[in-house]
Amino acid sequence: MQLHDPRDYKIVVAEDDEAVLDLVRTRLMLAGYATTYARNGLEALKVIGTTRPSAIILDVNMPELDGFSVLKILKDKSATMNIPVMMLTARNAPQDVEKAISLGAADFLTKPFKDETLLLRVARLVRVRPAGDTVQV
Repeated sequence: MQLHDPRDYKIVVAEDDEAVLDLVRTRLMLAGYATTYARNGLEALKVIGTTRPSAIILDVNMPELDGFSVLKILKDKSATMNIPVMMLTARNAPQDVEKAISLGAADFLTKPFKDETLLLRVARLVRVRPAGDTVQV
């Protein structure tokens, strides 16, 4: 029994590694989620502003602006502060997890990851917001 319908949620994936971006987008789309992507931090902010996502998957290491900087900007703005964000990174140092959580991230997933883990974490992430609840920017 599925607790939510992925078709009701828009996910923005911000990732500069093309292989990881393709993997995440493909897995999410096959699960039924609507996805949009960005390849750097500045592009992520633009995409998030126009897409009004239900949730965001945000890489820590990106050009232009890193994921921590993007997260801080998102959480400082009333229009985006309540969007749940999962940080995605190859870095798994305890201080990175602590920084992400202190900046307002809802989750932290390290690469490499299993497809099932990604999908379970995204399902948990979108449950933070009601279906169809998008951000008015």
